[in-house]
Amino acid sequence: MAGKVAFLTLIDGTTKVKVDEEDLPRLNAHNWRITKGTTGRVRVVTSMRTEKGSRNVTLGKFLMDPPAGKQVYPRRFQEELDYRKENLIVCTLKERQQLLPKKRVATSSHYRGVSYVKSNGKWRAGIEVDGRSINLGSYDSEDEAALAYNEASKKHFGASAYQNPVGRDKTRPRD
Repeated sequence: MAGKVAFLTLIDGTTKVKVDEEDLPRLNAHNWRITKGTTGRVRVVTSMRTEKGSRNVTLGKFLMDPPAGKQVYPRRFQEELDYRKENLIVCTLKERQQLLPKKRVATSSHYRGVSYVKSNGKWRAGIEVDGRSINLGSYDSEDEAALAYNEASKKHFGASAYQNPVGRDKTRPRD
């Protein structure tokens, strides 16, 4: 069951980050700010003093304290300032790739795992699992193919696997 929602105000005084109410007292002991990571993705960080000097710690890492070799990522990429524990996942970089939206923009489909086949005028759905490509079939519509990908993604990668936003505005830029 999810806890109560609270909002952490960052040092700019206007930006609010959604967090679990139970974490707010611990978070308020630090000054949090927004920065951009090496990929250009927005992240929330604070500076902490350690034996080795000062270092930046992301809000996700602060909240979840992941083991060595794992990182903390949001489950839903359109809600980048939602740091409730139910929205965070601890995983390796390889596991994260299964959660990400389609990378390329200039392709025949807006959806991950979907492409248009000119020779038969159909939409093809496919997924890669353990380095193996799996053909999910041909479909009359792009949305049908995207739904087939979504189903296969859940089957092979679990409930937190990336799901194509079928029926939502596909023109909105991704993070």
